[in-house]
Amino acid sequence: MAQNVKVADPQAIVVGIDGSKASRNALRFAIGEAKALGRSIRLVGAYTIPSVAAATIDVSYVPIDDTSIRASVTATLKEAAAEVKASGVGVEAVIEVGDAAGVLVEESSQASLAVVGSRGRGGFAGRLLGTVSSALPAHAHCPTIVVPVGWSPEGEHTPKNSSSRPIRDDRGTVFELDEDAETVPGLDFAGKVVVGVDSLGKESPALWAAADVAEQRGTPLEIVAVISTTVVGPEWLPSTGDMERLVEEGAGKLELARLAVAEKHPDLDVHWTLFDGQPAEVLVRASDTADVLVIGTRGRGGFAGLLLGSTSQSVLPYSACPTMVVRTKKDHHS
Repeated sequence: MAQNVKVADPQAIVVGIDGSKASRNALRFAIGEAKALGRSIRLVGAYTIPSVAAATIDVSYVPIDDTSIRASVTATLKEAAAEVKASGVGVEAVIEVGDAAGVLVEESSQASLAVVGSRGRGGFAGRLLGTVSSALPAHAHCPTIVVPVGWSPEGEHTPKNSSSRPIRDDRGTVFELDEDAETVPGLDFAGKVVVGVDSLGKESPALWAAADVAEQRGTPLEIVAVISTTVVGPEWLPSTGDMERLVEEGAGKLELARLAVAEKHPDLDVHWTLFDGQPAEVLVRASDTADVLVIGTRGRGGFAGLLLGSTSQSVLPYSACPTMVVRTKKDHHS
């Protein structure tokens, strides 16, 4: 869709629809968001026309009749539109010929939010070839929420053990850590929006997007960050002094972020927790119980953009809750 094509609502929530269980789950989530935000929904169906190629003989080109394919996509969109209308949310639907990820990226230029489902396969194939749920967040013109196929708001959300450990928070919690234990019980973030911030701290676009989401939903915001002291070789082991300095620096940056959010959103309940461990694990474990997880990506276009950067790409295939990906502009530096 060209960016100058007029749409019914340029602030709509765009939802990719393909008839799969994953896309139906994404639509269900999007309807809830549309109601909360007072937005309409734009359903997008995309399909490609198969081509016939002969490597060794000359054949005249036989045009493929896409009537049946388009009819199937149309039927799927009509069914989805009926579900949206029944919920009292405004809806429009578009069908485009082209790669689904590319079509949705184009549609996102006239949208406030894009929502897609994830099949959550993980592994090499799932991480590199799940093109829509990884390419869209890297290239979209608006924030993207990826909804796991197994997610439901009524589901049981239980914290799982983690090898990444909480070490400091703004509540003054004393974390009893058994140094000999390989894992510790995960924290419970039920009823919260959780955002992961990195060295950008209060400058992180993900932080501010998460604050908006939490305020709109009327839920607390939990800011998490990670310092990694995992020994990867015998070259460096943090001394007690090094560790204290790392913790103080991390805690200081998180407190500045909390105060900045509290100033702009005075009615928002906002807290932070600092972990020692691996960022991807901390975020995936937070997704076990969080209402929404928000992460940033420095998606850079091309192949690098498809990979989203190591942390966000490691989180998305395994996140257990709806996960918003917010692109960090190139002029933000660590």
